[in-house]
Amino acid sequence: MNRILAVVVVAVLAGLQVAGWWWFNRPVPVELSFAEPFPSVSFAPFRRGQSPLTQDYPPPEQVAEDLRSLAGVTKGVRTYTSLEGMEVVPKLAEELGMEVIHSAWLGEKPIVNRREVEALIAAANKYPNSIKRVIVGNEVLLRQDLPVEDLINHIRTVKSRVSQPVSYADVWAFWLKYPQLANEVDFITIHILPYWEDEPIGVEGSARHIVDIYRRMAETFPGKPILIGEAGWPTRGRSRGPAVASMENGARFVRTLAQVSKENGFDYNVVEAFDQPWKARMEGTVGANWGVVDSDRRVKFAMSGPVEPSPFWPRHAAAAAALGTIAALGFLLRGSARYRFGAGLTVAVLAQIMAGLVVWQAVNAQAVAFDLTDEVWAWVRTGLQAALALLLVRAAAVGFAEGAAPVADRRAERLVPFYAIAAIVASTLLLVHGRYRDIPNLEFLVPCLGVTAYGLARMAVLRLDWRNAFAVGRLFGGASEGGFVPARAMTIGLALAAFASLLSEAVALARGDDFVVSHPAFSDQLPLLLRGMWINQEMVTWAAMVLLMALPYLADWRLNRKVG
Repeated sequence: MNRILAVVVVAVLAGLQVAGWWWFNRPVPVELSFAEPFPSVSFAPFRRGQSPLTQDYPPPEQVAEDLRSLAGVTKGVRTYTSLEGMEVVPKLAEELGMEVIHSAWLGEKPIVNRREVEALIAAANKYPNSIKRVIVGNEVLLRQDLPVEDLINHIRTVKSRVSQPVSYADVWAFWLKYPQLANEVDFITIHILPYWEDEPIGVEGSARHIVDIYRRMAETFPGKPILIGEAGWPTRGRSRGPAVASMENGARFVRTLAQVSKENGFDYNVVEAFDQPWKARMEGTVGANWGVVDSDRRVKFAMSGPVEPSPFWPRHAAAAAALGTIAALGFLLRGSARYRFGAGLTVAVLAQIMAGLVVWQAVNAQAVAFDLTDEVWAWVRTGLQAALALLLVRAAAVGFAEGAAPVADRRAERLVPFYAIAAIVASTLLLVHGRYRDIPNLEFLVPCLGVTAYGLARMAVLRLDWRNAFAVGRLFGGASEGGFVPARAMTIGLALAAFASLLSEAVALARGDDFVVSHPAFSDQLPLLLRGMWINQEMVTWAAMVLLMALPYLADWRLNRKVG
């Protein structure tokens, strides 16, 4: 392949790279639309680096800026604490003509609880024009922070000293577990979160779920007004069964909630206004991404029209195309290396594939980084994948050149097993406690898809059978007769890790209290548990990736068994 042809080929492939990014980031049609303001949204104006866990709270000017940004979007806001910087909300809301559902956060510390309750009472009495309802405690029973008797005492204290209607907020199922609470409150505040149900519900079934739960609560507690205090959908993070976190599903759910509530006369509050980066520490990526506005204060989606999966795809596409072009030309035009057309084309294709995978991983790694430490760790992970990608392209460029003798590359020979061990560890952690743990598909793009693409290229260009093309001991020029010593153990370990990943979904389902109550007989549970192992497409994809990562070890194992 001469230089001019190489440049033309690389340019065409760069164009295809950009076209691929465009194709997978096209606006997704969402038929539902809703043009009216929300009745209320959850308001917690934390930004990157701020967290109640570190007691770094939003300053008053930031609270004011964020609250003003919601004017016209919502008629009111729901707070979760009467302290921690939220003291300024009632006055600001009064100036903006917004209503407030003000709250006291209750936890395990009695001193803090008393401060919260007193601050709530004082605010409710001082700002009756903006504070229309109050909530004493949020998911206290779910977290098991207080016994129900102590919670009732706090509710009674507030109720005796304010004029506004008083409630307590929790997941709908906990109202059924503690029905005595209904006698203590003026209205019932329930959380309906199909994504977090013990038996997760896909966004397609969310409308029916909302209606069914609301009606069930109305029948159980006749005459009590009901507020859907939290209803929303995550836009990024792991899938749970059929419940997929995505920008499209976030938009679809919020529009569905608004439409269903209007049709049925439901009072509701959207969770939440802004993404909460700090929640990633407790709930993983998914916990930080429930806002209709992201942590950089960009609106994620409109309430009508198509939804863009990633509005920044052009810069990502340009970065991938540029990296792939530099890598391809750097190897194809170097020194005296000569390539047949097919070999040169394969090197250029591999360069673009690797570049696309690295940029894809980098975009995700930065998106799930919620403070400086996370960002540094994200760049470390990206650097490791970029190094492996470069080594794979280099191995192809060296091995596919005419008359070139392959040179063993010890760096790549170490990186590939490192990622295999990491995949086994990740799958084990998903099995042990995976509810809030990210499914790491995008963290293994190059070790899985990149290595597989390189192995297939070796089969095509060097005319090798699958064992010689993929054997981990020969991928990068090694040809020792003993092969990769732990190939058998790694093959078995990765196969078990793939099964553990699928099993983790069944285990998570079986641990749900509501699941056990709803299906007490094992004969009823078993079909649902088996279905749970396959219905999460993201987890199935991860299991398939783990099996694909086992291929180089299986090839090495089989190759050396044959030799032996």
